[in-house]
Amino acid sequence: MKVLVTGGAGYLGSVLVPMLVSEGCEVDVIDLVKPLAGNWIKRDIFHEPITKKDLEGIDFVIHLAAIVGDAACNKEPQQAVEVNYLATKYLSQACKKAGTKRLIFASTCSVYGVKNELCVEDETDAEPFSLYGITKLKAEDEVLSSGGIVLRMGTLYGISPKMRYDLVVNEFVKKVMTGKPITVFGGNQKRPFLEIKSAANTYLQSLKSNLAGEILNISDENITILELAKIIQKEIRCEVEVMLEIVDKRSYQVDCSKAIKALNFMPQPIEKGIKEMKKWLSL
Repeated sequence: MKVLVTGGAGYLGSVLVPMLVSEGCEVDVIDLVKPLAGNWIKRDIFHEPITKKDLEGIDFVIHLAAIVGDAACNKEPQQAVEVNYLATKYLSQACKKAGTKRLIFASTCSVYGVKNELCVEDETDAEPFSLYGITKLKAEDEVLSSGGIVLRMGTLYGISPKMRYDLVVNEFVKKVMTGKPITVFGGNQKRPFLEIKSAANTYLQSLKSNLAGEILNISDENITILELAKIIQKEIRCEVEVMLEIVDKRSYQVDCSKAIKALNFMPQPIEKGIKEMKKWLSL
């Protein structure tokens, strides 16, 4: 199969693209940075939208390209709207015109906003309050209208050739490994976490599925930020400081039963990923 991956040189793409290649896929990667594997097409997908002609011969499209996270979106709000929403709209329309077998979109569980109950895809209203969540939710509508699949991912963590340390698990583990304390603001906010190899494998399984026009939550484990800090403290001796001030109010937990059934998704214990990062950072 021939697969086009947008944003394939990023944190997740750098794990996913080599996995696709090892599975025998022919992979084109659209990114502004050269990827580790696949055929590189240097392109800005907003200023140079992907067209029906560009998708000739492409079986599947995995759309990872985005301005990721609240901080990045707040810093460049116009770019966030352009890349996260408008570029996705143009891509979805091109896929529909080209008859692409499937468009798989990287969304986020942060579209749920603040929820006390367990969030279920077809039952829980998405009510994002951050620009990042709002642009992703609007983009979801475009993908679904073209028959695509939306993967609402939990907060990623784990080892990648293109590491990110602005993600909470990675940030906490790196701090501890450099002798610094973990500072938790509030701590009772609940979050779904997702190990990066688990995430990449979900995209691979999505290519093999018969799903269309579906939303799936993807997460290994729902825990509070304070529980996360204590798990890390247990694995790597460290100091945990708890501040009453709540900087990030997002709090939600997600049900992944649908992904477990439809994609053979196998949630991983977060302790396993933390141990892997500890070992990797020790090298």
